[in-house]
Amino acid sequence: MNLNHLKAFVKVVQTGSFKEAAKHLSVSQPAITQRIQTLEEYLKTKLFSKEGEGLTSHGKTLYERSVEILALWEQVEREIWGTKVTGRLTLGASTIPSEYILPAILKSYRAIYPDVRPQLRISGTKEVLRWLRDRSIDLAFTGEPFETAGILAFPVAADQMNLIAPADTEWTESVSHFEELLETEWIMREPESDTRRTFESYLCKKGIQLQQLRISGQLESTEAVIAAVEAGLGISAVSSLAAERALKLGRVKIINLVDFSIQRKFYCSCLEDQKDTSVLSTFLTFVKNRKNDGSGL
Repeated sequence: MNLNHLKAFVKVVQTGSFKEAAKHLSVSQPAITQRIQTLEEYLKTKLFSKEGEGLTSHGKTLYERSVEILALWEQVEREIWGTKVTGRLTLGASTIPSEYILPAILKSYRAIYPDVRPQLRISGTKEVLRWLRDRSIDLAFTGEPFETAGILAFPVAADQMNLIAPADTEWTESVSHFEELLETEWIMREPESDTRRTFESYLCKKGIQLQQLRISGQLESTEAVIAAVEAGLGISAVSSLAAERALKLGRVKIINLVDFSIQRKFYCSCLEDQKDTSVLSTFLTFVKNRKNDGSGL
């Protein structure tokens, strides 16, 4: 249980609607529902006599106390950080986090802290982690944690990889094993990308060398890879976050293989001696709470 659960509960009572509460807090309606359910499970009681309409006696007690708790917490923040949390927050991210993870996080965060000005720099993981080490960014979002003394790192999202093919291909359902794809042309990310390294690790475990693939192109972004596959230049392995979006738009097909399974995580890293600064502290707390209550990816 955390403050976001209480905020969700109070906002539902105040707006009279789970949907409106979700809009005010910039999260999904299922996330609001989950937070309310978590509260009810924790307190072992029902809070609403009917979803979003009418509080039980325990619900009325919790609402009154929640308003007091949140007001006290706001007072604590004001006393520690001043009247507002304000300033610049510089983030560095590799391709997938910058395109598919951070936009939603930043939107929700700025709804709570509108006076914080985020800036985003994008590059490969090695470069992003170098920026963090050199203190030219405040936070790094990458597919690899920065496992060095003085660095705080934690996972923020889970992902898997999908094999994608042009939408007009008809053979995707007939493929049973990865080895059947060795004669097909492939589009690859650049060698420095997390996606490329993760895929190469999978090939190594299967005893396949990269040279065995017929690589027809090597591109520097996931979107460029998807566009190349869409144009019929080959097949590729990309993040499921990107593949699912392209699939919904009818741009590609997913090649479903029983023996193809690549799981990975994305991490947030920061300098440990900076984690308690006002802006960075609020952002870290926000990201951790978002992940823990299920509203993250």
